[in-house]
Amino acid sequence: MKTALVILNRPQDVTGLLAAGLSVLRAVGGMAMSVLAAREPPEDTIVPTEEMLTDTDRVRIRAQQREWADGLHDRYRDWLAKCRADGTLGEMETNWLDPEISVERMIRAYASETDLIVIGFPQSHDSDQKRRAVRAAIFDSARPVLFIPPGWDGPVGRNVLLAWKDMASCRRTFLSVRPILDAARDVEIVGDGAESAVDKLLPGLQVTPVMADDGGAPVELAAALLRLCRDNGRDMLVMGGYAHGRLYNHIIGSVTQVMLESPEIPIFLQH
Repeated sequence: MKTALVILNRPQDVTGLLAAGLSVLRAVGGMAMSVLAAREPPEDTIVPTEEMLTDTDRVRIRAQQREWADGLHDRYRDWLAKCRADGTLGEMETNWLDPEISVERMIRAYASETDLIVIGFPQSHDSDQKRRAVRAAIFDSARPVLFIPPGWDGPVGRNVLLAWKDMASCRRTFLSVRPILDAARDVEIVGDGAESAVDKLLPGLQVTPVMADDGGAPVELAAALLRLCRDNGRDMLVMGGYAHGRLYNHIIGSVTQVMLESPEIPIFLQH
């Protein structure tokens, strides 16, 4: 895990996302972090069957998107200057990217070239492009995704809880997260067959099994995982990203959906 792509959206989340990406990369010996503010093409901001874009509309939308990206860039530069001044950046290379680009092209052009995607939790007021970016990051990038809660300013990946489920996506997630686990201070695991899974997928890693008292339904399972994280001071939850259909309401599997609607702790997952 040598590189990360940090996808920005809300200005107030910029510092937390950048700090999380840098923290994880430095822990695993990473080398470079790209920071992306993807400006929406005017055509992506409307429903084609309901509205026609005029040249004036295009100029206005592009100006709004440029103002948004420039605001994020200002926060990025402030963060970068602070990190250079206090030495936390080290030898890490950082690259700023703010193209006008569709979600599909964004994933092809940037996500496929990185080892880890860092992004904020989805929010109800996000634009359609931002929602599609979350979906594409999980299901189209073939890369692990680290979700960072709004306002998160603590460490990431030092005290980890693994949520095991015997599915291909969970196995891929466990294999991808191994470099972070090797650098962690404490790792626990929960789920049926968890210890056997660790022996096969993460040989040599010292993991403590824990029990979760759950009622079996997605909401209860998610609540149990969050309770374990709170009770034990976890700063990252690792789980698989499950899919059951193609509509957005259904493609993020039930427990994963509940977790992504509960932005309490950084979540590392891979479809």
